[in-house]
Amino acid sequence: MSWEKEKKRKPFSIKTKKIEWMLADGRNPYDKSGRLYFVKTSKCRVCGTPLRWGERTYDFDHKDNNPANNNQTNCYLVCKVCHGKHTIIKKRRITGLFGETVGYRTIKKKTGYKKLKKKPKKTKRVAIRNIFGDVTGYRTVKIRKPKTTKKKTTSSTKAKTKSKRTD
Repeated sequence: MSWEKEKKRKPFSIKTKKIEWMLADGRNPYDKSGRLYFVKTSKCRVCGTPLRWGERTYDFDHKDNNPANNNQTNCYLVCKVCHGKHTIIKKRRITGLFGETVGYRTIKKKTGYKKLKKKPKKTKRVAIRNIFGDVTGYRTVKIRKPKTTKKKTTSSTKAKTKSKRTD
């Protein structure tokens, strides 16, 4: 509604964009004298697609989905394809006093860029069965690491394999 305060989208400054441009390519954005160093090629942080400054095949995105947060750590360089994949656009209907549709509000939501690593399970559910084989309940059991045994090759086993080959 009109009384709700909406966060205004602020564009990143040119300096912030150039620093992120260099960091995305794995380069130090500053030279030895402390001045901002810049090259015209970089790559997407998600898929690694090569990008060129000025071609507009890239976007500088807000990582935390807060358009008012213009910190350097919140700036993320992505190609247009990855930006489209990771941003969900929904429309919310705005109604008037009598329930009629007055307009629509566009809502952008980030699905996230970084994939979380799944932790290995430490427990599993095991069925408890009666003497007839019917499941009567479940219990949780810790998963043990399997013991791996390596076969040791001795001189007698090597001799046996050599004698089989010669026969």
